[in-house]
Amino acid sequence: MIIQIVQRTGDMLTCARFKRNGRMLTPVSGYRRSFQDDAEFTRILQENPLPPGEETRIILALAPAQVSLREMSLPLQDRKKLRAILPLELAGEIAEDAAELVCDVLPLSDGSLLAGWASVQSIAPVIRLMAEAGQEPEVVTCSSLAWHLVQPPQQQGVIALVDATAIMVCGQGKPVFCRGMETDATALSRTLAAVELGKGVTVETVYRLEGDPLPGEQLLLLPEQLAGQQGSGDLPANVLISPLATAMAYCSGEIFNLRTGPLAWSGKRSHLVRQFRTPLILGAVVLLLLFAETSLRWHLLARDITATNRSIATIYRTVFPTRTKAVDEVAELKAEIRRLQQGGSGNATLAFLTLVAQSKDEKIIGFSEVELDTERFQLKGDTLDATAVTALSRKVSEAGWTVEQPALTNRPGATTLFVLKGKRGSTQP
Repeated sequence: MIIQIVQRTGDMLTCARFKRNGRMLTPVSGYRRSFQDDAEFTRILQENPLPPGEETRIILALAPAQVSLREMSLPLQDRKKLRAILPLELAGEIAEDAAELVCDVLPLSDGSLLAGWASVQSIAPVIRLMAEAGQEPEVVTCSSLAWHLVQPPQQQGVIALVDATAIMVCGQGKPVFCRGMETDATALSRTLAAVELGKGVTVETVYRLEGDPLPGEQLLLLPEQLAGQQGSGDLPANVLISPLATAMAYCSGEIFNLRTGPLAWSGKRSHLVRQFRTPLILGAVVLLLLFAETSLRWHLLARDITATNRSIATIYRTVFPTRTKAVDEVAELKAEIRRLQQGGSGNATLAFLTLVAQSKDEKIIGFSEVELDTERFQLKGDTLDATAVTALSRKVSEAGWTVEQPALTNRPGATTLFVLKGKRGSTQP
């Protein structure tokens, strides 16, 4: 992911891009240009298009002079609710129409809130210009409201971070005081004296982010993300400190953001759609495959059921050749089996029928009549070869029945009608 910070201060445009890899931010490119009017501002952006093939988040950093700040105490901590009530809280103290304000807050170290606001009329034209250049910002912030994230890590006391346009007093990683102002020696001295008196703190060191430090000041050491970097594009490394702080605030999710209310980012929904486009497509493919698999299983099951029903109907016609129509083949077959099992001869009948079925070969086409009582039987059927009837007679005899010589009658079509009779012998089957 690429995070692009577009910082507009007066007639100067500073753009820095950082590549986010996990929690690491690495500078990729940057440039600084002066412009005379809005047309030239748009042209500069168009001449430096977004990197192709990379997901890019764009942040507009306004000059500190464009954002009004005021410390206040409110019994709320939810920033969404605070953004809703701040215009009402500020309505009686500012000249702008409250309905045309966008607001946000920044928590301070003493538990109070630093409320910031700007008019929609001052921000909307810049957003429109950037959108025309194909670089509409997702977030609109102030360049100095994230400086506490780049203070020296080993610093224990209260320090002041300054550049030519703003000052932030911070300590222990949290902001104490922030204002947009000119930071010449006189103004800076007076402001620090007022902060020390009003906040009850002592500013130990003044660090300047960019430019030559004034007497009594020190040049801010580069954060570890910029340490060892010569710079980015045509920007020296120290110019990247303020954009880096903004990018770090964005990554933390606690960035001061004026793109709310009337200026709310309309591209959030389309961004989410793009972000989840691949999972949605994969999900649709999975659902399609599941539907296809279910349809295939249903087709195979229906085919098996049809084949089973056809087999049952064939067996039914074989068992009951004289019945023309069956109401329920399975039920009638079960009833017939139960009927055969009733009485003392039921088991013997089934045993004999099983013997005949197992003894005949494929040359015997079928039986048209089977008569059986306790002692005698008679089989009528058709065969393709008389030797098959002889083999059947022999197998039945081996099972303990006395079998008479079969009567054979030739029929047209190379089939033979046979009648096989016998009686129970001395050996039971």
